[in-house]
Amino acid sequence: MHSAARGQESITDLYHRSAAVVDLACISHNLGVVREKAPGRKIIAMVKANAYGHGLVRVAEHLASEGVDYLGTAFVEEALELRKAGITVPIITSGPFSRFQIGLFIENNIDLTIASVDALHYIQEAAEFYGKRVNIHLKIDTGMMRIGIRYSNAHKLFAAALQAEKYLNIVSLFSHFATADHEDLSFARLQLERFLEAARFFDHEHRPSPLLQIANSAALLRMEESQLDMVRPGIMLYGYHPSPASAPKAELLPALSLRAKVMYFKVVLQGNSVGYGRTWTAPQNCRVVTIPVGYGDGYARGLSNKAQVLLRGKRYPVLGSICMDQTMIGIGDGEAYIGDEVLLIGKQGEEVITADDLAAQLGTISYEVLTNISARVPRIYLDKRTPCQSSQLQQVRES
Repeated sequence: MHSAARGQESITDLYHRSAAVVDLACISHNLGVVREKAPGRKIIAMVKANAYGHGLVRVAEHLASEGVDYLGTAFVEEALELRKAGITVPIITSGPFSRFQIGLFIENNIDLTIASVDALHYIQEAAEFYGKRVNIHLKIDTGMMRIGIRYSNAHKLFAAALQAEKYLNIVSLFSHFATADHEDLSFARLQLERFLEAARFFDHEHRPSPLLQIANSAALLRMEESQLDMVRPGIMLYGYHPSPASAPKAELLPALSLRAKVMYFKVVLQGNSVGYGRTWTAPQNCRVVTIPVGYGDGYARGLSNKAQVLLRGKRYPVLGSICMDQTMIGIGDGEAYIGDEVLLIGKQGEEVITADDLAAQLGTISYEVLTNISARVPRIYLDKRTPCQSSQLQQVRES
């Protein structure tokens, strides 16, 4: 493969074997859809699980520059990584935590999710010790049965939080939908009804209500009545719909493409098998190339003999079992050279392969396909301020 002319480097020039290329302009577009669909609402941009595989710090920095109100993580470790990177935007962690981690939240100005009266008391004691008023968000279980105080008992948590308001500032009440991505929204509407009924506690007590938030990506797109004060977009920020049910509601742009380079070329003779377990045998002489990506990079072994990739604008099949570090591609009588770019996810010419496509072959969802892309795959970022074809590309490796 010939190198591009000086000053005209391509994306391919910026990596040796594989890369996940993230177009930040696509994330900006998808955030714009959020603002269009939920005007005036505060936005908690979810960046948990390495920003759904797109790279935690760089994506969070970009979303902060776009003016989101909050960044959402699952665990305090993710939030600490953002603070270490110098990100000052408010952060909420929605997952469980140990009482021994409470000091980390307080010292680093990270909001806590509280799902029980006992947890609230632990946090109150820590806040008193630090002499700080801590921002908290109260989690109500309206039917997900994961974490959160049951909606029928939520008044107990609310009352305890008000009694501790000298040290605890109730920023929001929130819950999570179990079926907002389903065709049938009846249970989601029941959850919303339960949530709003529980939140009326503050009206009954003649106290100002905290902010109310329950709308994830699916509900944001399909249940306008659920948008309330804040919304929590996750997968839609990265260009994917939670399910086909929301697809007609908005045009989203997938932000990530997964790429690799041809590292080896061979001719497999008729009757010879390819890979571990000899799961594919050549019916005739054929050309096969090897790319340095495997299940160790998050390209699932379940795609063996199922998936296709894009090479020189054409679709070609994965042959044999995907290895930990390498995958073989059958190109028939097609042409390929060492260093040619192969797309496992993305668009090449008129052909497109999406994380949804791979998810369908695996019997899973796009979330899993994206978050499984491992840390050893470098993330390369296309900055929104420069066109994708520009030489001004920024490479960042997320660990």
